[in-house]
Amino acid sequence: MYVKYILINNYMKYYVYQLIDPRSNTVFYVGKGTGNRAYSHNEFKDGNNNYYKDSIIKELHQQGLTPIVEIVERFANEQDAYDYEDKLIESIGIDNLTNITEGARPPTKQGWKPSAETLAKRSASLKGIERTDEWRANLSKSKSGANNPRYGIKEDAELTERRRIAQLRTKNAPNYDLYKKAIALMDNSQSADAVSKELGVGRGVCFKLKNRTHGFFQAFPELI
Repeated sequence: MYVKYILINNYMKYYVYQLIDPRSNTVFYVGKGTGNRAYSHNEFKDGNNNYYKDSIIKELHQQGLTPIVEIVERFANEQDAYDYEDKLIESIGIDNLTNITEGARPPTKQGWKPSAETLAKRSASLKGIERTDEWRANLSKSKSGANNPRYGIKEDAELTERRRIAQLRTKNAPNYDLYKKAIALMDNSQSADAVSKELGVGRGVCFKLKNRTHGFFQAFPELI
């Protein structure tokens, strides 16, 4: 029976999980993973740099608590796991979660730099290929129309805007207290130049904060 259990779980290697705040018994994050992924958040080793999720976990640690990890469902197929994750996030509501975006399907290559070994293998595989017009046309055709992974997918305008705002919040969250202080000083008749020197904030940033034109106010409209 033990061996059978291990084989089943090796086969069903993908899973969807949720992190629960033990203080309120509410779900604050939904994810998809394999192996020890669901438990990596507690040690801040998940690599997704989510300020909002990490803030809740840090608060729990300060109170001697940890998130409750619940494996919701297991899958043999990764795409099935992604689909289930999307539906679970939708059912809970992304506004009730610390997930930054909906429908995000890693892995992503953003910020990734290939190793010297990878570059060497890539170079070797491309040697001898003649870049003719026909070769370029075939390459373009292979990535066009139905062959494009984004073919037929229409972005919901509201969802796109929510993603943009979520990204702005993530980008500006580390400067929240600093910018809030700068705004308060300028609202109290202190010049943008003086505030820039006092707080070490860029002069242009201070003027945008003063005039309420900085993206900071789209991320945190309550400060307008």
